[in-house]
Amino acid sequence: MAMSPNSKGLRADINVTPLVDVILVLLIIFMVITPMLQRGKPVQLPETTQPEKRPDDGKDIVVSIEFLRKTGNEVEYRVYFGRELIDQETLRSRLQDELRKDSRRAVYVKGDKRLNYGVVREMMELCHEAGFTQVQLATNELKSKV
Repeated sequence: MAMSPNSKGLRADINVTPLVDVILVLLIIFMVITPMLQRGKPVQLPETTQPEKRPDDGKDIVVSIEFLRKTGNEVEYRVYFGRELIDQETLRSRLQDELRKDSRRAVYVKGDKRLNYGVVREMMELCHEAGFTQVQLATNELKSKV
């Protein structure tokens, strides 16, 4: 409320400036935080009609396989542990270390949909060899064209 210089009473005006300031700060915070919510390296995931939906509690391990290019019959790709570029032998030892910390954790394999099945299967076997019993594939939900 503000006093009007020409009147003798109170004038009931709402000052929206602090509200706008708060909303803009919240908007900026969400714009900065939202890209960080996706775990692992972003890849083009395969799509399924009814994927199993599970909330991300942040405890599971994400292994991403990024497609680079295909030359003849050879496929070039990169492997990431979370967002860290890693080679396969280092991945095996990191997975074993994580398993020693907490044996209840699961591994999500985010394989690019442009990769062939053999590459993704190879990463799943590597996770099993490291000792993980819960190895799951990450997918996106297929949006119906209505």
